[in-house]
Amino acid sequence: MFSSALGRRSSWPSSFVTSLVGWISFSLIVPLAFGYSGAPWPLLMIAVVMAILQVLILRLAFFALRMDRGLWIGALWGGLTGALLIWMGEQFFSLLHDRPFMWLANGIYIGLAVGAFLSYFYRDDREIEVSAQKQGHSPQYGRDAHWLEPFAFGALAYLIVFLPRSPGLAVYVFVVGAFSGVFAAGASHFSPDRWKGSKVMLLLILVVGSLLGVLSSFLFRQFASEFRGHYWLLGAIAGFLTYLSTFLRGRSLAKREAHA
Repeated sequence: MFSSALGRRSSWPSSFVTSLVGWISFSLIVPLAFGYSGAPWPLLMIAVVMAILQVLILRLAFFALRMDRGLWIGALWGGLTGALLIWMGEQFFSLLHDRPFMWLANGIYIGLAVGAFLSYFYRDDREIEVSAQKQGHSPQYGRDAHWLEPFAFGALAYLIVFLPRSPGLAVYVFVVGAFSGVFAAGASHFSPDRWKGSKVMLLLILVVGSLLGVLSSFLFRQFASEFRGHYWLLGAIAGFLTYLSTFLRGRSLAKREAHA
């Protein structure tokens, strides 16, 4: 029941997952980019609270805010609520007083993305459901129902390659890997199907994935002594595996749809 609700991207469970992914990813990745080396637990607390509150606000007021009318409306309200939550959060989370402009910009950006995705998922699911109703069968969300898989592929690849030695570092590696899976999904689940049978395209995607893996590894530069190898080399391997697994999964889903 819960997995089917997640397959329908405009459901309440999917909305919470969408918001959690956005807030947790950027609430950890942006501080890491600025050299943060503390434990992830305070950042996670901020992210989870903000994610839950924003979904409650936007979903309960979804139609009143006319977020069903367009992505830009969802992005607008998402950005506004993201900024408001960061401003209010300063009263409860002392960490938000460090680099306040960074946190404000981060909250606006995350909010924009969350709001836009909530609007997009609602509109896209309605189109699928209306089309299915006209054809007299139940809605089939296709590969869109597998939208969370790339997160898992990326997180698993990064954890296997980096082998973090502490729970805190494992959280950072998991989040960065999962977010890398989002980029990989563009080349796997949502790229043109004609690409998926091309060996040249696969090679190009793996090269790009490896390079992006190297870039992502610099988020761990302050933890370099905790890894069993050069973090940039580990990043290249993790990126390669992330893009390879998501590409192969995307190819499998495309073949399944073609023979359905």
